[in-house]
Amino acid sequence: MNTPFIIEQSDIELLNTTANIIYDLSFEHASRHCISIKMKILRNQTDIVIVKSPVWIPGSYKVRDMNSHQYDVQIHDIHGNLLSWKWLSKSAIEILNPEKSDIVISYEYFANDRGVRTSHVNRNHAFIMPVACLMYVEDRMEEIHHVAIHDNVSWKTITTALSPIHEHATADITLYGALNYHILIDSPIEIGNHESISFDVAGALHEIAVITQESIDMEWLKGEIKRAVEIEYAFWGDLPYDRYVFFLLVSEGLRGGLEHLRCNVSAVEPSAFQDKTTAQGMMALLVHEFFHTWNVKRIRPIELGPFNYEQENYTHMLWLAEGFTSYYDDLLSFRCGFYSTEEYLSVLAQSHLGKLARVPGRFSMSVKDSSFLAWTKLYAMSPDQQNQFPSYYTKGGIVALLLDLLIISKSSGKSKLDHALKIMWELYKQDGSKGFTEDQIINLIEEVCGVAIRTEFTDWLNGTEELPYQKLFSEIGLEWKEEITVIKQDWYGDFRPFHPKKQSIFFGCSLAEDHGRIFVKEVEKDSPADKAGIAIDDEIISVNGKRMINRSMLLQALQANGLEQEAEIIANCDGKIYETRVQLQSAISYSLKVSESITHEQERLLEFWLHG
Repeated sequence: MNTPFIIEQSDIELLNTTANIIYDLSFEHASRHCISIKMKILRNQTDIVIVKSPVWIPGSYKVRDMNSHQYDVQIHDIHGNLLSWKWLSKSAIEILNPEKSDIVISYEYFANDRGVRTSHVNRNHAFIMPVACLMYVEDRMEEIHHVAIHDNVSWKTITTALSPIHEHATADITLYGALNYHILIDSPIEIGNHESISFDVAGALHEIAVITQESIDMEWLKGEIKRAVEIEYAFWGDLPYDRYVFFLLVSEGLRGGLEHLRCNVSAVEPSAFQDKTTAQGMMALLVHEFFHTWNVKRIRPIELGPFNYEQENYTHMLWLAEGFTSYYDDLLSFRCGFYSTEEYLSVLAQSHLGKLARVPGRFSMSVKDSSFLAWTKLYAMSPDQQNQFPSYYTKGGIVALLLDLLIISKSSGKSKLDHALKIMWELYKQDGSKGFTEDQIINLIEEVCGVAIRTEFTDWLNGTEELPYQKLFSEIGLEWKEEITVIKQDWYGDFRPFHPKKQSIFFGCSLAEDHGRIFVKEVEKDSPADKAGIAIDDEIISVNGKRMINRSMLLQALQANGLEQEAEIIANCDGKIYETRVQLQSAISYSLKVSESITHEQERLLEFWLHG
């Protein structure tokens, strides 16, 4: 009989529990970025024990081999007697235990990688991603696991979604736990002197832990995150936890997020607290990761839980997990008040629709195949990836948008995608042990919303044709436009024109600077640069005989060249100089606006879409 896959936990369930798998974490060598780990395996019933490390992190679809940072492994019984053991594979150890005694596995873990998926330890703090450094015992994943954090006199605060075992910590050790290994590794830990603040919504405690050396307005941040929690609580109808943690990493060069069962980890640059647009992006990121608490951690593709931590877990349905979430992050940010209507429509036009329009790979691969091959495509970060495939985040989000508009149109404003998601949530609560199939999702949407969407929806998921933006936007009184970009007329003095209006140029490259040299990072297929034979890693030396030393100078030279004549370019490929000529094109801008001739019926449908 299979053990049920349990991912729900409340703090009260772990109070005063005992565990037979315990991890002792200490930080004697924190200054050299190391965690000292002792894994105690008690009450063994077998003479051979297999322990393993996961090779991937749920929510991040890439084989990472986290135990590559594990070293100095020593294994003995509880009395200190050495046991015989060997590696079975890159991530599995076999321990010979003829006496069936309790086992202690000691090892060091090097943690010096800042980010939302990795662990980082130094003399100031420890951010621990358990999935990266805590092994599991084969066939014993479903039992209670404890983590004992040994006191570091200079660190005063511990924040984690793991549950405290005792109401009051002892002087030297703080004990936390999880009902099983799945919950354990989905519960990051921050130990240090970080700032934290909390609030309540619907009887659940919400904690915010900010990991940074920057000065942050915690009260402002709390107010914005609380607003997001309240809106998403209203959207779903209830909260699936008793306590939730927002971990926020703030540092230059950091960005991204990763969802967990009772928390999320998000990373932003300090400008998120200084610049309005960047702040809006931060809030949309937090809304996105929090939305995952329901969609993907619980409402999930059938392949994503129970997990196989030893290999890739393939699914064609990341359009549901990430695509739907990418659609709702900005829509719910609008409903939170983080965007005005005009700003939200602009974000849709520029960051969603316009972004996909700059991906030639959308004609080469479906969004379902993009999902299935995420392990070697999206997470491989190829500089040519926009020519190879569409992201299931971007195209999946647009498919969700169009599906929502299709439902609204066909139901004459009586149903929307929100309604179907809420029923998915209700079904999860009835049986959360397994996920949904694509067919179940489609049947549920049609049943709940009372309209037929299968034909169109499956065409969008399986196809590589352009999506029908204009048709569906027009149903709710919106106009989608792709038009030539014209540089705005500038003025000085009393209405004196400074430079005439002219069309903005499109080159088709993204560029990087390195000590006065300009290198090509990406080239869009069939763009002017591509047709001229300019390729990734080439160095652009001059335009029309003038030496180029930075990206701004290059773009100005191309703009000055204009569209009427070819630009003469000298470049370097692998140490060999070559000359080429580029026929530039007009840049295209994208807009989504409310039609000036919107009807009352279209206005009603627009309002229903935006606000519900």
